[in-house]
Amino acid sequence: MQNQHRISPGSTAGSGVLAEKQRQLGYVWGVAAPLACTMIDWPLRYWLGPASILMTYLLGVFLVASRYGRGASIVASLLSAPLFAFYFARPIFSVAIQDLENMIGLAVMIVVANVTGSLVEKSKLQAALARQREIRASALYRLSRDLAAAQDHDAVARIAVKHLQDEFGVASVLLNVDSENRLQTPSSLPLPAALKGIDLAEAQRTFENRTIKQENTIEYYPLQGSCAWQGILIIQATQPFPWQASERAAFLDTFCRLIAQTLERLQLAGQAREATLQAETEALRNALLSSISHDLRTPLTRIIGAASALIENDAELSIAERQDCNHIVLEEAQRMSELTGKLLDMARLSSGEIILHRDWNAIEEIVGSALNRLDKHLKDRPVRTLLPDNLPLLWIDAVLIEQVLLNLIENAIKYSPAGSPIDICGQAQDGYCRLTVADYGLGIARGQETQIFDKFYRGVAESDQGGVGLGLALCKAIIEAHGGVIQVSNRAGKGAEFVIRLPLREPPLVAEPEAGASVS
Repeated sequence: MQNQHRISPGSTAGSGVLAEKQRQLGYVWGVAAPLACTMIDWPLRYWLGPASILMTYLLGVFLVASRYGRGASIVASLLSAPLFAFYFARPIFSVAIQDLENMIGLAVMIVVANVTGSLVEKSKLQAALARQREIRASALYRLSRDLAAAQDHDAVARIAVKHLQDEFGVASVLLNVDSENRLQTPSSLPLPAALKGIDLAEAQRTFENRTIKQENTIEYYPLQGSCAWQGILIIQATQPFPWQASERAAFLDTFCRLIAQTLERLQLAGQAREATLQAETEALRNALLSSISHDLRTPLTRIIGAASALIENDAELSIAERQDCNHIVLEEAQRMSELTGKLLDMARLSSGEIILHRDWNAIEEIVGSALNRLDKHLKDRPVRTLLPDNLPLLWIDAVLIEQVLLNLIENAIKYSPAGSPIDICGQAQDGYCRLTVADYGLGIARGQETQIFDKFYRGVAESDQGGVGLGLALCKAIIEAHGGVIQVSNRAGKGAEFVIRLPLREPPLVAEPEAGASVS
């Protein structure tokens, strides 16, 4: 449907030929209408008076004026006057008119023809302008709609070329500018055959001069945004462009402005993304330095103190005191090792380098393994597990899911009173395995339910508990890598509850031994 409204030099010429044929046909009817009125009125001249006959001619002139405009109506009125005078006005068969009433009637007919023709031409012109504006508004809407969905410069180039071909019937190419203000052809869009011989040096000079340039069938349109020049649009038509087509030039200029605004929007969006990324990187760097400096200083201080005591007071220390110093060094070294491991794991997950080693696993076995590893930290703290026997197998990486449970249980140990229980529950629900780890601490502060999973974020900034704020961020990254979701909320009067939802898959079928087969 778009091609039916193409606006091009060829279509303009075609419409001109059609208008000329219509004008000639109008003059033919301007001659034929008075002759037809004469043939109709002649047999009725004895029953119709001169006034009635004159109204018949006036009707013919009016019909010609309403259909073909002023020129044809004037021809009809000027021909109607002598015909009426010769055949119907006294004396007949003479062009002389003696009756003043007939003379006034003829004058009125000529005036009506002129006024009616002028009004018809104006109405036709206004209708044509309205149709043209509607077509152009529709074309601009389609262009702006497609440009709004463009995500990069190559997409803008493809859209611009397509719409210029559809609306104007011309080949075109959009050249973008690089950081050094040099024109570049789009990487993913081949040049049209008609534009493969374009002079890029001339295009560069035209772009630098910031002026529209025309050379026979080629036009250069520098694209100006509100803040900077965005590139140049080169158009190749099949015939020279008419300089007098001011409306076409204005329409094409609007096209170019829409394209330039889209390129500028993409440029500003890219700058905004870079600024946001730079700010986030700076914030992460500051958080990392703050967290590491805090969590490395404490173990290093204790290690240095214990090592200094062993070196300087070796002879005075008892065996038990030496063992205490050795335990301090070991514990703090393990703490630093865990911190380093979390940083490396987070880096791998953030870069997408983590590889999931999936297999079918029972969640109760993973929970049991995590509790065994944390047996020393749990001490006499009760852990209540509610895992139904009919829980389906999960297609997961058991090592990573166990790491998630370790982080959540360690978090519960840190932020709940000593001796308070920890609840671990699981159930199949709506195509997911819902696993919860809940404590009986103070819970999560209001408004921090989402931020708590951010990198280096700690719910209590000045807490005595160690950590750099990576444990929950690791949990979120691992669960999302499995296609699941992790959330946290507060239970009324109890504490925080972390909820993990892992998608369920159809477990593999276990082949049953055939009847009569021996089992060794």
